[in-house]
Amino acid sequence: MSGIITTDYNGRGGLQDLDESCPICKNTRYLTPNMKLLVSECYHKMCESCIDRLFANGAGPCPICSLTLRKINFVVPTFEDLSVEKEVRIRKRLAQQFNKRQEDFPSLREYNDYLEMVEDIVWKINNNINKQETDELIEKYTKENKDNIIHNARRQIDEEKLAAYKQACEKREKRAQFENYKKSLEQERKAKEELEVELINELANSKTSALKIIAAKKANIHKNSDSFQDSHQENVQIKEWFGLDHLTQEDTQEFDPIASEYMDIDHYTIKEKYIDSYLPAPTQLLRAGGYNQKFIYERSLQSAFSGIFDNCESADEMEE
Repeated sequence: MSGIITTDYNGRGGLQDLDESCPICKNTRYLTPNMKLLVSECYHKMCESCIDRLFANGAGPCPICSLTLRKINFVVPTFEDLSVEKEVRIRKRLAQQFNKRQEDFPSLREYNDYLEMVEDIVWKINNNINKQETDELIEKYTKENKDNIIHNARRQIDEEKLAAYKQACEKREKRAQFENYKKSLEQERKAKEELEVELINELANSKTSALKIIAAKKANIHKNSDSFQDSHQENVQIKEWFGLDHLTQEDTQEFDPIASEYMDIDHYTIKEKYIDSYLPAPTQLLRAGGYNQKFIYERSLQSAFSGIFDNCESADEMEE
């Protein structure tokens, strides 16, 4: 069976079977790449062209199983496997009637028996076993538990609305606190800049000792730090919310390739020659261009040993 990675009819990237065909016109995706196959209530696939032709004038029988269908009954399948598509739809439909929860039962055993009954109904419908008996069981259950079904359905709607409201409020609160967090950072930055300018001016124009001026500024900074203490706790919480709490001081600092310290990796010895079939042979042309197999060996060994030793002391400890 041939296949191609492309964009399927749901707009998602996925594997499409080029041999898959419409059972009515026998057209395949190989001949018509843009062909869309829709699925009906009886879980039979047909292409859009055949659906438009067969059901243009209203309801009509399914060409495969003779079930009366309308054009509106055909939808885009979620799954390629129609057995999975069928089971998901059955569970979604039954969830409207069988919506009891564990707190609706006096014991866990009775709740498990209820779940067992639902699974048994799903299996029978999915495999077309005792259809009439199963339909009668569902109808009887719906009549006997009508009030409970309506109550649980309303409770589900209220819970979904409450969850959406809480989520929206939490999102607004986080956004507002994040904006306050950015403002506090900007205020701190401006305060530091003003303090630096003030310190430089005072050092340049004052006759007082530089040590005394700096000591006075440090005392002033210590007094002002109390005002930022409350905002610091808030900033910590915001960083946790936005996933920034794992960042260290080193992560938040800008990288300076000139000022950063680099350590040579020298915990290995390069041999004159290695047996490696992937390396190109040192031809005369490569040598003329400056090629040397030793460079390849050295780079490979540096890549292998990079990050193993933080410093020479740790390497010595490991050797001991």
